[in-house]
Amino acid sequence: MTEKAEDSSTLVFDDTRIVRWFYYIIPFAVLFLSWEILARVIHQPYILPPFSAVAASALSLSLADDLAITFGFSLLGLLITLLTGLPLGLFIQRSNKAKWALEPFIWFLLFAIGIGTTRLAPILIGMFGLTQLTALIQSIIVPILVVSLISGYGSTHLAIRLGFLACLSSWFIGEMMYGMAIGGMGYQFSIFCHMHNDEMMYAIMLVMGFTGLFIDRVLLKYAGNLVKKIGSGGEIAFWNHQ
Repeated sequence: MTEKAEDSSTLVFDDTRIVRWFYYIIPFAVLFLSWEILARVIHQPYILPPFSAVAASALSLSLADDLAITFGFSLLGLLITLLTGLPLGLFIQRSNKAKWALEPFIWFLLFAIGIGTTRLAPILIGMFGLTQLTALIQSIIVPILVVSLISGYGSTHLAIRLGFLACLSSWFIGEMMYGMAIGGMGYQFSIFCHMHNDEMMYAIMLVMGFTGLFIDRVLLKYAGNLVKKIGSGGEIAFWNHQ
């Protein structure tokens, strides 16, 4: 009976996973099929190239080195962001006085620096030069504020995911700003934009989307569960001590 129960539970789990993947695929299939049909109908490849052509460009290895640069530095930025933002958010969450003092100040910095983040570039370049370190520092300022705020509300997993999105977006913009000095997908995107190469621009967007989705669903999900376990362990130890 036990073996039969285990077999049935395994089958149910597999069926659930298949159904879940089926529902995952539906929106992508609809989007890409509609994209292909619309591109064939309007027949304006300089405005909307067919999805099949974009996918072929995305699958080429010409962007592999730039992809490694972009996501490598984005994950490094995320690591620095989490080591800084999560402890600050935990402090805000556990102390009302810290919440009263820091939360409005962080919101102020988020609005001020978030809107004027490009004005930091000349200051950082003057201090550190036109280097990858300059772009990295600029790319983690806003994510640290975002992670500390969201984790301060108790949503640690969401803070990690949005922190990665903020790091990736900030680093991509930095690559577009600093150009050849740091390379990466943002630099390539700016080049193809100036060349009006829409096919490669869409290919970069496609690669960034799927790679980011993979990191979010695999690496960040594991990191969120790990942080949750560590946090729950700390809470148990705290109450046992009490």
